[in-house]
Amino acid sequence: MAAVNVQTQADGNNYTGILVSGSTAAKYDIVFIGDGFRLQDQAIFNARVQDALQALQNMIPYSQRMCALNVWRVNVVSAEAGVDHPFNNIFHNTELDCTYGNPNAGEAERCITTSSLAKCYEAAGYAPSYNAVFVLVNDVQWGGCAGDIVCSSIAPGFTGIITHELGHNIGHLADEYDCYICDGSDDNRTYSMSEPTAVNLTKQTDRNLIKWRSDIAPATPVPTITDNPPGVVGLFEGGGYYRFAIYRPQMTCHMRTTGSAFCVVCRDGMLRQLFLNCPWLINPNRYKTYKPPFWKIPWCCFCPLFDDFRTRVILPEINVREFNAEVVDSRQNVVAKGTVVNNQLQLEFDEKGGETYFVRLTSASGKYTGQELNFNPQLQRNNQNVRLF
Repeated sequence: MAAVNVQTQADGNNYTGILVSGSTAAKYDIVFIGDGFRLQDQAIFNARVQDALQALQNMIPYSQRMCALNVWRVNVVSAEAGVDHPFNNIFHNTELDCTYGNPNAGEAERCITTSSLAKCYEAAGYAPSYNAVFVLVNDVQWGGCAGDIVCSSIAPGFTGIITHELGHNIGHLADEYDCYICDGSDDNRTYSMSEPTAVNLTKQTDRNLIKWRSDIAPATPVPTITDNPPGVVGLFEGGGYYRFAIYRPQMTCHMRTTGSAFCVVCRDGMLRQLFLNCPWLINPNRYKTYKPPFWKIPWCCFCPLFDDFRTRVILPEINVREFNAEVVDSRQNVVAKGTVVNNQLQLEFDEKGGETYFVRLTSASGKYTGQELNFNPQLQRNNQNVRLF
């Protein structure tokens, strides 16, 4: 088999480093390759790769862990522009043999795949290393699909496909759609299989067995019917291509709608993975948006699961005359009451490994009940400062 036609760059390499954060042994390496881009189309391909990088830099959690990523570009040159559309009987001679799905064969047309996986890996192999391979196809009809590699069109908004599909690769997240074909033929199905392995889906309705139970406030009902307050973490029905008997953490999520942000559970799951590739960069200045009465104290990723540790929460921007503060556990037992130290509200208690805790703020005058607050809490465990994401 002839070698894949790859453009040699000005520096003599067959790849370009778009974002190089460190050694390939330490970082998560993403390689972009293209199909259906002729030699004269390579500037278009380069621009779309830059768009994808910008999307990562602008979206949480990627934006908080760009230091975990290396991004490489390999310019593959095709004989013809565009890719195959079997549904419309359109075929092109391209280097990586990508095609939109054929509905006549039971495939979703929106799903773009390649019949030459080996060629894709050969092309990606020109980069120093790869953990994820993205094939951008030179077509503006919406489409994309994830398998061993990810294929995506360059339709307007395609960067949402990139950030969504990378959620599968990095966080091992599941799709949260209610259907797969989504043409009416597979609506309203009921999930009846075993517990999903992905962190963002469950079939459990017992609060104590839900994977993300530590993110669910005690007052939130499960299952959860309404998104109230907006963005509440609960147990919303529908996901994994099934409408019933399977549940997701929030009403909206990037794994359900590419125009939405990642839900809390997906975000935290991805951060835990990206932390392995870049543990040191944490933004201490990101403010918390909080709607009383509960704010969840973040879990401790370094603390022994069953050991106790002394925890102190400092709320420097909360008016001590306007608010009362308590720490409660997942059963709403009060474990600490706020005290004023140096004109700041503080809460100190012995945190038990494996338990979930919340700060409960109540407006003393009732003036701020139900309003959103922006504040920058400080957290200490065993007298060590904890920087919050």
